[in-house]
Amino acid sequence: MTSAVEGPALVELSREECLSLLGGFTVGRIAVATPGAAPLVMPVNYLLDGDVVVFRSGVGSKLRSLRGSPVSFQLDQIDPVQHTGWSVLVRGRSYEATRWETDHLHLQPWAPGDKGHWLRIVPDAISGRRLLNQGQFEDLGGYL
Repeated sequence: MTSAVEGPALVELSREECLSLLGGFTVGRIAVATPGAAPLVMPVNYLLDGDVVVFRSGVGSKLRSLRGSPVSFQLDQIDPVQHTGWSVLVRGRSYEATRWETDHLHLQPWAPGDKGHWLRIVPDAISGRRLLNQGQFEDLGGYL
């Protein structure tokens, strides 16, 4: 579609567009509810294995909070000058991956320390939206 947007518009992204965006980047944010505390949101470097988000973690309270928990993973890119951008949200459950699930993956942690625990977020839902501004076209090919 090549119709111009008349004013600011939110456009839903397809699942394929969301996966393409997720596969094109390496850092996002994971959010998990912690009992009796505010939700925990932290950046992680990750990779996409099919439609599953995979990242590494060290031992500690973060890892305990993530095992088997419902989580959200968000990736976005914003242009504050043009007032445009996009956001992808993965909602699902996290669990600690087995060796056979990760042996074929190559993910070097950015943060220091032992990050020997691999976690996978299996999606229940993947959604995304793009904020377009006047004069932009809807067929931007996945990126702003």
